[in-house]
Amino acid sequence: MKTTSDVTKLMSQKFKLKVCIIGEHATGKTSLIKAFVEQKFSADYRPTIGTNIFIKTLEIGGDTITFTAWDIAGQERWTSMRPMYYKGASGAFIVGDLTRRSTFEQIVKFWAPDLKKHAGETVPIIVLANKCDLPREVTEEEVEKCYNDIGAITAIKTSAKNGENVNEAFMMLAKAILGKE
Repeated sequence: MKTTSDVTKLMSQKFKLKVCIIGEHATGKTSLIKAFVEQKFSADYRPTIGTNIFIKTLEIGGDTITFTAWDIAGQERWTSMRPMYYKGASGAFIVGDLTRRSTFEQIVKFWAPDLKKHAGETVPIIVLANKCDLPREVTEEEVEKCYNDIGAITAIKTSAKNGENVNEAFMMLAKAILGKE
């Protein structure tokens, strides 16, 4: 006879999710990933060259989720490489910096169309409104308009520095990708 824990083990699944983190340079993409994967923050800014890949495994509702987070450089010189990095993405975060309005304008003008062109129109997207621990230039209404304009699931205010909503954002994206939300 099977026990409840045996049935639970049979029902649990393993998922591998490729998540792209994109947006303008210096929005905090790398810091957000490090806050999620390593639970640490470094104030030392070094631009990403091409892409960095981070891996973290966690449990969600009894399922094992392995995130492969692709931290994709925001500088214009990497534009030609991005289609290759987007390929096979399960979902994406597009990061805007709440202290710089132009980063949200670029989400609508460049980042979302570029991602959808190369990863598909239906890839789940969450806008991360990062640096919520600092004085803001961008209003709640502007963030809402941004995510509505690109058809994102939602926007989440985050701070890589203090970890605010970082884990929650990854959990929400995983659930959306897996159809559990």
